[in-house]
Amino acid sequence: MRAVTAPLDAPAPSGAPGDHPDGPPDPPGGLPFGPPFLIADPAAARRDLTLLRRALAASGVVAEAAVARPVERAGTIAARALADGHRLLVAVGSDRLAHAVARVLVDPGGPRWPEAVLGLAGLGRQDLSATFGLPDEPDKLARHLLGPNLFLADVGRARWRGPDGTERAGVFANTAELGYPAEVSARNGTLPGGRAGRLAAAVGGLAASRSTPAHLEVDHTAVDLRLAGLVVANGQFSMGRMKVAPRALPDDGRLSVIAFQGQPLGIYARSKDLYYGLHVPHPSIREYQSRRVAVDTAEPLALVLDGWRAAGGPPVSFDVLEQVLRVKV
Repeated sequence: MRAVTAPLDAPAPSGAPGDHPDGPPDPPGGLPFGPPFLIADPAAARRDLTLLRRALAASGVVAEAAVARPVERAGTIAARALADGHRLLVAVGSDRLAHAVARVLVDPGGPRWPEAVLGLAGLGRQDLSATFGLPDEPDKLARHLLGPNLFLADVGRARWRGPDGTERAGVFANTAELGYPAEVSARNGTLPGGRAGRLAAAVGGLAASRSTPAHLEVDHTAVDLRLAGLVVANGQFSMGRMKVAPRALPDDGRLSVIAFQGQPLGIYARSKDLYYGLHVPHPSIREYQSRRVAVDTAEPLALVLDGWRAAGGPPVSFDVLEQVLRVKV
């Protein structure tokens, strides 16, 4: 299996600046995608954003930056930056922030800005950046942001039932989750990073979770089970840098499906194995690779996309938009 965590050389897609004589001009200053535009969440703005801007300045690049207060404003900021001509948008902070920026670039219908590039600056707080092996040190990260390497990533698409009973749709660059993993990931996006924050997210997730009978359908099979949690993964890491889906590849046209049977406490008890990706195979965990996934549950479960809590929940279905997101690596 090809490793995901090493940067890959990728040719710029046909919509990239400078590819056509009548298209946009080449970015200034020898930067392949123009200067990065940094979008940070409030937690990153306290320290990490400044350190990253200093690291970029040491390489001769003055990066514009904006802070999304609240995080949901990141989408508006990203759309404005794109309209102003920026093409490299860097999500500085949590997965919720990266999600808000990514869904401006790609919606359930496909790419909205095919020439744009998503940069990831997790700086220790983001699961998505870990799949690509991006460094958390600002000086090393700055070198990645200014280089030419791209990764053409898939994006997951979800359809679910909203609170009013109508069908809703959204996308996820990293993971979609139900049950206990969803509750943990949603809390990780709002709590401080580090071991204390992860522990608080896990305990809070346990208090808010319960298992339920469920029907799960994937390519070539369907099962009925007592579901404690479901992770539908495009990336390998979730729940606070845990390697929940160790066989996920974000460009293989498939989703890695991890279904936890039993009770939420059983998932929590295996936290150490989850952190290192050693929890599979296991009799209480079902693992699949599938292009399409559908799940219905007897009781409501929280649905979370990249740390963002969706309104509504199952029945929910998932599929893949193949290689629609240009990620800076």
